[in-house]
Amino acid sequence: TRKATVCLQFDQGSGSGVIISAEGLILTAAHVTGGVGKEMTAILGDGRKVKCESLGLNSETDCAMAKILDKGPFPFVEVDRDDLSKLGDWVFSLVHSGGYDKDRGAGVRIGRLVKIADSTVQSDCTLIGGDSGGPLFDLHGRLIGIHSRVGSNLQQNMHVPIREFIRSWDQMMKSEFMGEGPFAKK
Repeated sequence: TRKATVCLQFDQGSGSGVIISAEGLILTAAHVTGGVGKEMTAILGDGRKVKCESLGLNSETDCAMAKILDKGPFPFVEVDRDDLSKLGDWVFSLVHSGGYDKDRGAGVRIGRLVKIADSTVQSDCTLIGGDSGGPLFDLHGRLIGIHSRVGSNLQQNMHVPIREFIRSWDQMMKSEFMGEGPFAKK
């Protein structure tokens, strides 16, 4: 899972993401990519830099996709398409807070799911600014969400559940900009 967690760098800063296919498909937050068709650099767990481009996004729910433009295969994680997580489950997050650091690697944070709503899940994993777009896993290593809103206290950490990505999957793969929410503007 750490090898598939990437730091996404672009002109205005950095965020995190996670590779979900050997071909280099990345899930992240819409406010990390900030739009459709934007070029950025993904830094892999081993420090290798690869070019990527943002695909589609849903600005209402804060989910987005990006694609590595270099040839794979790339390390990737299993996605929990069956939505198996329950309230109280132990989870862990991986992040590149403050950008990529090879000596530190991806940070690991442990917590539990404290609230499950239709388009969000909350955890009490300790997250800080710069963790946005990073992956949230169940203890079997399945991707269950992407970090969206990092709060000033533990109970405010919100994640976009994988079911929201699945709802918008086809449109995001077609590089569509969906919604008029607060997370990205056309």
